[in-house]
Amino acid sequence: MKENAKAANRREKAENKKKKERGNNFFSERQIPPRVGCIVLAVVAVVIFVTSYCRIASVWQGTDKNEFILLAVICGTCSIASMVLLETYLYFEKRYILTSPKRLAAVSTLIVLAVVLSAFTTIISFAFTAAFVAIILCGLLVSKRAAYTMTVTMAGVMMLMTVSGYGSGVLDKPVAAALAIFFGGIVSVIALNGQSNRLQPVISGAIGGAAAALVLSAVQAFSGVDFKTIAIDSGWMFAGCLLSGIIATGLLPLFERAFDISTEARLNELMNNNNPLLKRLMLEAPGTYHHSLIVAVMAESAAEQVGANALLCKTAAYYHDIGKLVSPRYFKENQGEYNVHDELPPEVSAAHILAHPKDSAQMLSKKNFPSDIIRMAANHHGDSIVYYFYTKAREQAAVPDSVNINDYRYESQKPQTKEDAILMLADCCEAAVRALKRPTQEMIEERVKNVINGLWLPVDGQLSESPITAKDIRTIEASFIKNLLAQYHERIEYPANPDQVLPQIQSTTHDAELPADDETNEPGPYTDPDNEPQQDDIAEKIAEQRAASDYAGSDEDFGDENGDQTGDQDND
Repeated sequence: MKENAKAANRREKAENKKKKERGNNFFSERQIPPRVGCIVLAVVAVVIFVTSYCRIASVWQGTDKNEFILLAVICGTCSIASMVLLETYLYFEKRYILTSPKRLAAVSTLIVLAVVLSAFTTIISFAFTAAFVAIILCGLLVSKRAAYTMTVTMAGVMMLMTVSGYGSGVLDKPVAAALAIFFGGIVSVIALNGQSNRLQPVISGAIGGAAAALVLSAVQAFSGVDFKTIAIDSGWMFAGCLLSGIIATGLLPLFERAFDISTEARLNELMNNNNPLLKRLMLEAPGTYHHSLIVAVMAESAAEQVGANALLCKTAAYYHDIGKLVSPRYFKENQGEYNVHDELPPEVSAAHILAHPKDSAQMLSKKNFPSDIIRMAANHHGDSIVYYFYTKAREQAAVPDSVNINDYRYESQKPQTKEDAILMLADCCEAAVRALKRPTQEMIEERVKNVINGLWLPVDGQLSESPITAKDIRTIEASFIKNLLAQYHERIEYPANPDQVLPQIQSTTHDAELPADDETNEPGPYTDPDNEPQQDDIAEKIAEQRAASDYAGSDEDFGDENGDQTGDQDND
């Protein structure tokens, strides 16, 4: 007994190790400690110090060495202060940026890029700055809240870089530039809302530049600067912001690929039906394509209600089953009357079913899809079990207990994010409801609740590693039921043969009591005020009835809710 227990423990440890390796291989982003992120930003502070010192020293009006020492102290203090402010905010409010290598690298690169560019542009005019490159790209690549923090940071850095001497009025230009960048940057980030195309950075830069120019004009007018100088400086400020938007437009696709970030513009491009993978799915696996569309609608609606990334969920749903293109006929939604699994051993059938998440990840990886999409496609079944074939194998086995349940388990990681969990729930619920014959509202509600509870409760525990809450689960459940009821609603029964109904309509029309003649008080021809017979109206009514009946019959020609789709999407 002890030996058996030790062997079982060894097998369990080996399986856990294998599972951990699987999870690391399925495109899950590796996290770093927050202190590493702080060290990276400290390096950025050094870059800011060196750049700002060189920029100010090149135009410094003094000659005393002590002045340059004081200048170095000022530059160092301001550089450290700006990064400490940024690190503090990120550590307490947006720690995921400090622990995410790609987002941390994006933020650091944006700051360095904006500072280096501004070191050259401000030589032309103190108002001609490239700070908006960092602000706009941060809002698109990281988050809008992070962009607000970037605005404060860049305002402080630009204030430092526009200092050109000392004495009375030396801070007029730096203060004016800092205020203009601060308020213009906020407006620029706000302008990013509701935009989802490649012109987004240019529009944001133009709107933010107009606001920055207006603030700069107001500050300089308050300081007593002449109108000509105000007009020139405001023009340079607007030109710098607009140019920053243009530069950001060109850099955005590069940053998306370099740091593997899923922006709204990139996700919208992937949802284009002209994408080669979607075209193949439509032609080679139409049942899977239709299933993916319904899952996309369900996932998007649920994500909006629980505060998840709805666009990411929708895009991932389009491609989550793309791996079924490897062998589409092994999945029920793509089969006709012939089921290939009837002639295969359960272990072979299960192998085909279990392979599609991995195939999806590999296909998407070859096409350079964002890692978020690849991860969601690879893990949308977690490490659940294909119970249909597992039960079938136990029924066919001479010794049912000899069947290894792990041979029928998906080799994937459990959902790690809200988006992962929503996609898994939407996929399972749609497949389960599709398997119902003549679904009613009660049947749909019961099936959705059973599926979600099965994944949520500790019995299976597929959602145990995701940040989703019980409140989110109830909200998602209600959203799914609403969408599925709209998709699989009950329909009224139409006459099977319209030609049998038409004679009844005609006989009813001819037997109808006609109005009496005004003079003889006997039935006569039905006339209108102009004494014109209305036989044409009767014919039109008959034609309308026939057209309505023909239209009703067309529903049956294309299949109704009792079509061939009667099985689970994955036969599990």
